[in-house]
Amino acid sequence: MEYSSISIELGKGVINHNNRKFIAENVDREKTKNNIEYKNIPIEEAYHILFDDALQRYNDKQTRKSRRIPSYYEHIKNSKQENLFYEIIVQVGNRDDMGVGTENEELAKRILDRYMKEFEERNPYLFVFNAHLHMDEATPHLHIDFIPFTTESDRGLDTRVSLKQALLNEGFYSLGKSDTETMAWMRNEKEELSAVMKRNEVEWENQGNDRDHLSVLEFKKEQRSKEVEELEAQVSTLESKFKNLTTAIETVTAPKYNKEFEEEFVLPEPQRMETAKNYKGRIEEMFNKLKSLVKYALVKYFDLKNDYHELYNEKQMLSHRIYKLDESNKEYQNKNNELRKQLRDYRMLRKVLGSKEVDHILEEAKRSHKRRNYEWENTR
Repeated sequence: MEYSSISIELGKGVINHNNRKFIAENVDREKTKNNIEYKNIPIEEAYHILFDDALQRYNDKQTRKSRRIPSYYEHIKNSKQENLFYEIIVQVGNRDDMGVGTENEELAKRILDRYMKEFEERNPYLFVFNAHLHMDEATPHLHIDFIPFTTESDRGLDTRVSLKQALLNEGFYSLGKSDTETMAWMRNEKEELSAVMKRNEVEWENQGNDRDHLSVLEFKKEQRSKEVEELEAQVSTLESKFKNLTTAIETVTAPKYNKEFEEEFVLPEPQRMETAKNYKGRIEEMFNKLKSLVKYALVKYFDLKNDYHELYNEKQMLSHRIYKLDESNKEYQNKNNELRKQLRDYRMLRKVLGSKEVDHILEEAKRSHKRRNYEWENTR
C-alpha cells in the first residue's frame, strides 16, 4: 500500500495559464503534449449557456429601462459580491513521491483523471467550463475552473451566480465562520479524492483534521510565514509614514519661496520724523505674528523629528525580526526535508521487510528503551 498526501486549494484561477496560452518558467514545454484537456469553453460563452434565459426573464419584468442588465457576464465582472468563476487545484503527493518522471507518475495521473471524471456528477451546481490535467510541471495536478450557480432564486435573476447557494443546494451548511459551507465542501472533496486513491491502493497519509496533516515543524513554518507576511505589511506601512515624515521635515527645514509670505513680513520704511516708539508700535503686531509662526514651526519640526526617529527605529526592529524569521523558516525547511527523507526510508523498510516485521522491531526497540530508562532511574 502506497501512502501519499492530498492538496486541494480553492482560488480565483488564471485561465490563460491553465490553457497554456502563456508558458511559465516552471513548465517543461517538451511535456506539454502529455497534458489532458477536459473542458475549454470560453467563459463568456459559458455565461450565455447558463444565464441567457434567466436574464431574458429578468429583463422582461423590468418596467424601467435603467434596471435592465445588458450583459450578466459584465454585471458579475463588476460585482464586489461574487467572482466570475472559481478554481480548485488538485494534487496527490509531491514531486518526490508522485512527481513527473518518478515511478508513480502514471499512478498520480490515473487517480486525478478518475477524480476529474466524477467531479461534475458529484457537483451539479458547479458548472465546469475549463479543466486541465497538467503533466508538464514538477507534479501532476488538476486545474478545475467552474461557475457556481443557484436556480429558483427569489432575488435578481432566478438563475444566478452564488457559491454559497450552490454549496447549500449540494447539502453543505455553515456552522459559523470557523466552519463554512466552503470548508465543509473542501473536506468532502478531499474525502472523495481519498476514496479514488484507495481504489488505486494509495492511502491518504495522516488522514484527519487538516491541522493534523502538518507536522509540528511544518506548522511552525506556516506560522512563521504568516508572521513574516504581517511584519512585511507593517514595514510597508511604516515606510510610507517614514517617507511622508521625511517630506514634511524637508518642507519645514527648507521652505520654498512664497510671494505672499514675503509681502506680509516686509518691514515698513520709517516715516520722516517718526519716533522710534511710534515705529515700534507699527511693526510690533507683525513681529509677534512672525515670532508665533517661528515658534510653531520649531515645535512642529521637533515633533516630526521625534516621530521620524521612532518610526526609523521601529522599521529597523521589524526588518531585523523579518530576517530572523526568514532564517528560522530555512531551518524548519531543512528539518522538514530531513524528516521527509527519513519517512521515505521508513516506508521503503516497511515494503521490504513487511509491516508486521517492522512493527515487531519497533515494539522491541520501545521496550528496550523503557527498560534502559528504568534501570538508569534505579541506579541514580
